[in-house]
Amino acid sequence: MTVGETRSTLSRRRAAEMRLVVAAIALAALIVYAVLWLQVSPARERGTDFSASYVAALVVREGDGGQIYNQGVEAAKHAAILLPGYRVNLPFITPPTTALLAIPLTFLDPGAAFRLFSILQLLLLVAGVAVAARAGPWPGGSRSARWVAAAAAVAGSATLPLLLLGQWDGLCALGLALAYTSWRRDRPFSAGLWLALGFGIAKPHLAIGLLAFAIGRRDRRALLGMVTGAVALIAVSVVAVGPSATLGFLGASSFALGNTPAASTLGLLGLAASWLGSGSAATGIAIAGGVLGIAACGLLGWRSHGHPDRLEATLAAAAALSLLVAPHLLAHDLVVLAPAFVWVAARAAHIDVPHPWPGRAGMYVVVGWLALALLIALDIGAGAPAPPGRLVPWGLMAVAAVLAVWQGRRGEEPRAKLAEVAAHDPHIDRGAFRADLDRVVDQGLERGISE
Repeated sequence: MTVGETRSTLSRRRAAEMRLVVAAIALAALIVYAVLWLQVSPARERGTDFSASYVAALVVREGDGGQIYNQGVEAAKHAAILLPGYRVNLPFITPPTTALLAIPLTFLDPGAAFRLFSILQLLLLVAGVAVAARAGPWPGGSRSARWVAAAAAVAGSATLPLLLLGQWDGLCALGLALAYTSWRRDRPFSAGLWLALGFGIAKPHLAIGLLAFAIGRRDRRALLGMVTGAVALIAVSVVAVGPSATLGFLGASSFALGNTPAASTLGLLGLAASWLGSGSAATGIAIAGGVLGIAACGLLGWRSHGHPDRLEATLAAAAALSLLVAPHLLAHDLVVLAPAFVWVAARAAHIDVPHPWPGRAGMYVVVGWLALALLIALDIGAGAPAPPGRLVPWGLMAVAAVLAVWQGRRGEEPRAKLAEVAAHDPHIDRGAFRADLDRVVDQGLERGISE
């Protein structure tokens, strides 16, 4: 056995052991989430965030859809489904389409409806992660790697509040994954349509940066897809609840900003408010930072135009910034990044060829995901306006910055392509070839083999 073959065997063994560790951590986290979800009390089941959509769906089902944003009507309906002695303040603030989709669940008891809805959102998240895992640029022989990465994505700490609160973000994650897949397959109209539907149904404010990304790509067909999806959702809302209630969503969104303490949110506004307190100074900083973040999303889109190998890093960075600049970002919304982790892991695996995932680049991606999960866990339930303030915004900025730098590096694709050839040629010592290839790339000679 040559020195190169020995190193290759050790590399595969270490990677297999690391995949087992990642899979074990993911499985343990998911078991904990399931146990905590099962412990949600009957009283709490009826007062989760989903109950606002449940109540709005009852209003629509009873033929009074024009009143879904009437807080008095909502409060009375809410009180009727709560157990005695239990009170909540959960106004309906999502688009009318969420109430329409929740109508079938109103035929169930409120507690059973919450349980089923939570499971459905988890399944949508799993579907989104699976779509990203299948579409990502994984090198040959990475079947186990892609599904370990998928498990780690689903087990992110944002999944727990998604389950406990009954939120809609699983739908957003699936929409982002389908948009990525469409761009990978050069179907920009479908990409824009999936973004519009995935986010527009429940949480359009999370996609502001992604819209800027599409504009920056100068992707007219993607923008046409977004417009088509948005018009379709508006038309459905107008038909179902009327134009007045459809416009009422804008007022409800503004109400949500005042109803949630700014310091408890996890975007730029939450970061500023957690240091300065709520007020004009924090709002001004958040607006200025938001403008810069949106501009950065547009720049990332411009950088990705005509460079398919940059799609993974630029779209993931834009997704992180889009969440960062969102005016109302909470912990459960971070599940939107789960598919992005998977496709970035796939790109890292492609770069690490002939080493199996996770190689050096893959380990950076895994560690980054674990660090972000830790920041999310630390920020869950935190709302005190005092240092160190919210931590997730710093994590999102770091993720976006690292990915932006990574997408600008040259020489990764030629190295991966030639190393993959060497990995399947029995006449080449792969260890020696990799060393020689690194030396050649470092000397700048990769220009002769680049696209």
